[in-house]
Amino acid sequence: MQIYSNRGLFVGPVPIDPKASCREEKAFISHGHADHVAINKTTEYICTPETAAIIKNRYSLDAKFNATGFGKKIPLNGSTVSLHNSGHILGSAQVLVQGSKTVAVTSDFKMQDSLIQKGASPLQCDILVIESTFGMPCYQFPKRELVYEQIGSFVKEKAKQGFVVLAGYSLGKAQELTKVVNEYAGISPLVHDSVFENNQVYEKFGVKLGPYIKLDHNLDESSVLIMPPSLVNHNLRQVLEYSLHKKIFSGMATGWSFRNGFNETFPLSDHADFSQLMDYVKQADPRLVITMHGSEREFAS
Repeated sequence: MQIYSNRGLFVGPVPIDPKASCREEKAFISHGHADHVAINKTTEYICTPETAAIIKNRYSLDAKFNATGFGKKIPLNGSTVSLHNSGHILGSAQVLVQGSKTVAVTSDFKMQDSLIQKGASPLQCDILVIESTFGMPCYQFPKRELVYEQIGSFVKEKAKQGFVVLAGYSLGKAQELTKVVNEYAGISPLVHDSVFENNQVYEKFGVKLGPYIKLDHNLDESSVLIMPPSLVNHNLRQVLEYSLHKKIFSGMATGWSFRNGFNETFPLSDHADFSQLMDYVKQADPRLVITMHGSEREFAS
């Protein structure tokens, strides 16, 4: 079975996360992050109901969706294709293609369970196409519960001294932070509009995040604000300090090791670390492994 990248990843005749210029009759979308979503009006896109809802909510794209649940087998171009939880964000899926050989495509994944997401289970396969963002031994993440406790302690302590801004990607990470701030700090956070919209989608599919407040000229309604990282900078901290007459403390949830002006960074990632990547390969027991994204060459070695 030929596997190649051409306007998307093709496993034989099955396109996964294609570019908008890919005009195949049907294609699969693994999840709703922007770098995996490029849509045209002619292709029928197969994904989970959660991913379809996220795409419609975030991008307002006019496209044809065929929403299907995990485990359902779909015949396509002589192969059978099914979606399986990838543990990355709401509705995110691994893609299993069964034809002359069985090929598993993890897309973005993690094997850790989180407060709001069940981790991925490895798929038995002949060929494994694995995301390798953190594919070097230096990337080892602590247990998620320990990070939750760190975030909760930071928020409770700094909220007594001033105002706390937490940065996390608006889809996936920010929903986890909403839950963490509620459960580990006992505070209902303010959330940026983009976070609020995604929180609503999560809750529509039964994910309980706890109470939160949409940011709307109401900074006095909480001592914690959750924002996308791209908006948290020196200018924002200055504006908040001037508006609230309080000291501003900031923290970022990320798998990458950098401070970038934040008081604290917390090693919370929606991707598998090196140990999880190795565990996945061992359990999947493929004859061939193809690495994609990030530390491709390092993890291949």
